[in-house]
Amino acid sequence: MPFCTECGAENPRENKFCSECGHPMPVIEAPTPPEPVIFAEPEDPAPAVETPPSQPVYTQPAQPAPSYTPPQASAAPAYDPVMPQTVEPVATGGLLAWSIVTLLLCTIPGIVALVQTLGINKCATVEEQQKKIQNAKIWCIVGTVLGVLAVIGQIASNS
Repeated sequence: MPFCTECGAENPRENKFCSECGHPMPVIEAPTPPEPVIFAEPEDPAPAVETPPSQPVYTQPAQPAPSYTPPQASAAPAYDPVMPQTVEPVATGGLLAWSIVTLLLCTIPGIVALVQTLGINKCATVEEQQKKIQNAKIWCIVGTVLGVLAVIGQIASNS
């Protein structure tokens, strides 16, 4: 039975992961069959017809015994690839109010700004959060400008 290279626990050969620590088990390949060794006949001065031996002779290659080296304690902490990144919630009150005003002034940019604003605190990374804030601000600006232009156009057409 193979031993885990991480914790040293003995595991069945078919295990792909250690039953103690969950570390992947090393792949143990089946040994390749040895090459046949054919002995050559001594050369005669007269040419002779060589005939192959009736059965090939196999020799067993020397294989080192499997060894186990226990893991050494290290000063560095173990690497955890599944460490969740914590993202702090961001205060979105002012941006939410601006998105609602944009929604009233110009519907489509206002809806996009509102959706971006509501998605800010659902982001997995700080970079995503910053991008959503930037997108919400851009849509608020676009909606506000379009809304103000629409109001000015309405006033101008009534005069």
